[in-house]
Amino acid sequence: MRATMRQVGKAEFMALFHHYQAETLCAKKLQSYASQVQDSRLKSLISEMSNQCQERSQWLSSTLSEAGGSQFISS
Repeated sequence: MRATMRQVGKAEFMALFHHYQAETLCAKKLQSYASQVQDSRLKSLISEMSNQCQERSQWLSSTLSEAGGSQFISS
């Protein structure tokens, strides 16, 4: 079932939005850390974590857009 503005209250929308912001920031920081690490295993682990954050951020972005919040989502 898709979320619509009527199905998502203001508090829930804001909680999703803050989670989206946190996941986006986490992905960016992890990308930066991965670029600075020399150990290939650690670099791979950090990159994997960054990808997971990006996936969650994209899912949250989609969910927020479906709830009518596309104007709040950065590209």
